Amino acid sequence: MALGHWEAAVPALLGVALGMYSVQVARVRHEELAHTFAVLDWLLLGCALVFSGGAESWLLGAVPVLAMGQLAGAPRKDWPYLLAPTLLLLIVLAIADPSLGGSRAGGVAKVTVLAAGGWVAATRLKRAPARRRRPARVDDTTGFYTGERLEELLGVGMDAALAEHQPLSVVYLRLEHFQDCHDFLGAERSEQLVRGVARRIERRLAADDRAFRVRADAFVLVLAGRTLAEARELAAEAAHDVSANLIAGRRQTLAAGASSFPTIRRLPDLLAAAHNEALPHEASREAIPAGVTLAAAQ
Repeated sequence: MALGHWEAAVPALLGVALGMYSVQVARVRHEELAHTFAVLDWLLLGCALVFSGGAESWLLGAVPVLAMGQLAGAPRKDWPYLLAPTLLLLIVLAIADPSLGGSRAGGVAKVTVLAAGGWVAATRLKRAPARRRRPARVDDTTGFYTGERLEELLGVGMDAALAEHQPLSVVYLRLEHFQDCHDFLGAERSEQLVRGVARRIERRLAADDRAFRVRADAFVLVLAGRTLAEARELAAEAAHDVSANLIAGRRQTLAAGASSFPTIRRLPDLLAAAHNEALPHEASREAIPAGVTLAAAQ
C-alpha cells in the first residue's frame, strides 16, 4: 500500500486472515489441512505478485521467506509436497504475463532459485528434536539417590543377596508433621531441615548400603547383608538421633518401618511392608495386606 499497489494489498490481507484462521483450524484438526493452507498461501502470493509488478516485483523476495517458514516446522518427508505449490505461483504469473518478464526460462529459474534458497535456509534452521529430559538421578538436597532409581538398585541388591545367600533389609523413614514445618518455615528452610536429617541417617550407613529420597518427607534405605533386627536397630538409632536434636531450629520425629528379603521375595511387597509399617497405626492396619503383615512379622 505504501508503494501504491493497492490491488496487491487485497490478497496480502487475505493471506493474513487465512494465517490466523489456519491457527484456529490446527488447534482442532492438527495437521489435517496443513497442505491445503500451504497451497492457498502460494496462490495468494502469486496474486499479490501479479498486482505488484509480476515476475519483476520486489515481492519475489517473499518466496524464500514463505518456503522457509513452511518447511522449518514440518517433517522432512513433507517438504516436497509443501514446495510443489510454487507451480501455482508460476501458473498465476504466466496467466497474467505469459512472457514472465520477458524470459520464461529466466522467470522460472528465478522462482526456482528463490524457493531453493528457502529450502536451504529451512535446513539450517531445522533443529534436532528436543531430547526428553531424564529424571534426576541424585537428590540435590540430600545427595541420596532419587526414587527413580529405587526399583532398579533394589532389584540388583535382591539378586546379589540371593546369589550370596545373604539377607537384605529395607527401611522406610518418614518425617512426621513435615507439611506443617514446610508451611511454617518455607521451601528453603524446610529443605535445610531435610538436609540435616539426611546427614544423621547417613552416619549409620555402611559402604554397601544405599539411601533414596523417595518423597519430600520420606527416605528408603536398602541395607545389604543386614537382618530385619539389625535394620530395625539402625532405624531406631536414626530416629533417636533426629528427635534428640534441634534441626533447622525445629524438633523432628521419624516414623520407621522395615522389611527383609528373602522373607518377603517380591519387590513391590518388600517396599509396601516397610512403607505401611511407617504409617500412623490406624492407617497401617488398613494398608498392610494380611500376607505381608505375617511375612514382615517374621
